Amino acid sequence: MKQWQLEMLRCPFDRARLIASEGEMHCMECQKTFPVVDGIPSFVLPDLATAHEREEWLRKQSEMQARDAQASQYDHLLGLLLMSPLETRMTLRALRGRSARFTALAEIGCGTGRMLQHFAALADFVVGVDFSLQSLRLCQQRMQCIGALEKTLLIHADACFLPLADEALDAVASCQLVEHLPSDRLRRQVLAEMARVLKAGGRYAISGYHWSWFTRLSGAKQGMHQGGIYYYRFTRDEFHELVNTHLPVESLRSILGYVWLASGSKGA
Repeated sequence: MKQWQLEMLRCPFDRARLIASEGEMHCMECQKTFPVVDGIPSFVLPDLATAHEREEWLRKQSEMQARDAQASQYDHLLGLLLMSPLETRMTLRALRGRSARFTALAEIGCGTGRMLQHFAALADFVVGVDFSLQSLRLCQQRMQCIGALEKTLLIHADACFLPLADEALDAVASCQLVEHLPSDRLRRQVLAEMARVLKAGGRYAISGYHWSWFTRLSGAKQGMHQGGIYYYRFTRDEFHELVNTHLPVESLRSILGYVWLASGSKGA
């Protein structure tokens, strides 16, 4: 574990500093131990269940299992293949704003690294957080292939309980994560966590499903994707209110009527 990574990491339960040892990390405050799996620190412990309603936790577990099972096919989904070029350009532009470069940037819900590989070009250090360990293994391979693994920290964690220090990041991105949180309470909690780890003046770009005329033709406002992955589609007002409660929205645009993209800078 590199020094910059240790400085950034915190216990997700009490936000205390962690001590790294062979194959694990230890919190001196709560005495919890977190394994390091294939070089990826894992903070997804059964203890997290007590911080959720029963239905919330069951839906999260269902999604984690589905993401692990579908990880190898995820990058080949037709919708992503068609939308990714435009989504990538718009998200990078929105996140960068007037900033030339960031010191530390994190993507919350990085999955297999579809977007993280592009964010890596914007920062000296990048962090990828995801609930699916198998997706993170594929992300690790991808970052290795582009020569960015040495400056990358991948974390297996619940986005509602980020194991990161307060104001540790200059930029935060989250691409199509919030719609999969199974309750309004958890969606607000993950936005609060993103705001917590972002420095004052730091940039953010957050996207989520758009309840548009296009998506009305192809599905319900909320429901379940194949494999048991919950989703919720937002109206413009819903998405603006969700993000703006924690981070001031400077721009809100739709990408092909499929996702909303909100961006801006954190206030002082």
